[in-house]
Amino acid sequence: MSNQVYQVFEEVEFKAKLLAQYWNNFHIEISQHLPETYQPEIQELSQNLETALNQLIDELRHPTLTLATTGTTSSGKSTLVNLLCGAEIVPVAVSEMSAGTVTIEYSPEKSLIIHETPGALWECGEWRGISEDRIYQRLYQVMISYIENRETQPNLPCPQSTIYYPFRLLKEFNLELPEGTKVRILDLPGLAYVGDAGNADVIKQCRQALCIVTYNSAETDSQKVKSLLQEVVQQVKELGGSPARMLFTLNRIDVFRADRNWPETENRFFENTIRSIKNELTEQLKEYTEEIEKLEVVKLSTWPALLSLQVQNHDDIYSADACKKADNHFNGLIEDILEDLSRNTQKWNRHDRNRVAEALWQKSYAGEFQQNLKDHINQHFPQLVIPQIIERFNIAAGNAITEWSTQTTTAILKVQRKAINRSVKTFHTLG
Repeated sequence: MSNQVYQVFEEVEFKAKLLAQYWNNFHIEISQHLPETYQPEIQELSQNLETALNQLIDELRHPTLTLATTGTTSSGKSTLVNLLCGAEIVPVAVSEMSAGTVTIEYSPEKSLIIHETPGALWECGEWRGISEDRIYQRLYQVMISYIENRETQPNLPCPQSTIYYPFRLLKEFNLELPEGTKVRILDLPGLAYVGDAGNADVIKQCRQALCIVTYNSAETDSQKVKSLLQEVVQQVKELGGSPARMLFTLNRIDVFRADRNWPETENRFFENTIRSIKNELTEQLKEYTEEIEKLEVVKLSTWPALLSLQVQNHDDIYSADACKKADNHFNGLIEDILEDLSRNTQKWNRHDRNRVAEALWQKSYAGEFQQNLKDHINQHFPQLVIPQIIERFNIAAGNAITEWSTQTTTAILKVQRKAINRSVKTFHTLG
């Protein structure tokens, strides 16, 4: 972490302490003009300010970085979450699997909490020392249960789950974060469901996060493409944040490798889609025109990128299964290597698998995506964590202090002004 970033955090802490000192001086001075009955109110404000200040300082010294992931319909959002985690723990399906939210907190120990919600039709509880496969299966059952019942029970609250997991985003991205920084991944539902009232509280939490929005590059139908663009705009509106706080990923970009004129068709799609997203956002969010022009968009194919990690797994059975999937679904990405390999993926040795993994990683643009995300976080870290810390401070005490000070001072000035006016009238009468 650079000295410049540390200075930003230190400056916020200094200003917060300065505010507390101003308040202390102010209430001592203004108490002289107030009846004794005001003292309990002043004392309560002071206590709240002290508590909020301590909380603010603690959060500045142990900030929480939140990455909120969401995306357009069938965009591979859940696979992106798994890529960031380095393991398949969030359910993935061809059909829509958006059901509530999953918060993934970094922890050396693995555990899963499915929180109690009113009328839950699924098993809630906490499971410690749970395997990746069991996490996946339990979440899958929860999501299926919710999806199958939400139409007949429209008031059924969406499920809320928390996973504690040693995800690779923190272990392998080499992020330049202050010591003590907490990192979490907030897996939002798909954009079509982001406005669900049941998700409102969670969505508020990520309004100051870095939102990674996945876009389905494999969609070719013009009407559906237009619909996807509308979903993107709706995403920005629902989250109530600036487009500059969002990183757009054109997922499934590998689909263009099947074209005869690749990479020309891929690049043309990339440029056209960026232009369309910016135009759509600019038309409906004119207040962000300048930031929209700087919008970051990256290419990515999440599934082959994830398979690359799985192929390198030290568990031979797990690795072999990933090799088989790579051969079945992404043959075109590794065809130049397959000429040297056995058609039976079970016979691939560790050297063969590493070659396959390297090709999948390179051709999925995973390296570029990872570097882009790392650079964005390192460059904008203060902006990604400080605003919400200050907002919580203001809600806890800052706003109340400001409002009380303004109202009380105004009231005292009115009283004094009336007294002065009476004195002037008396003077004129005597004259």
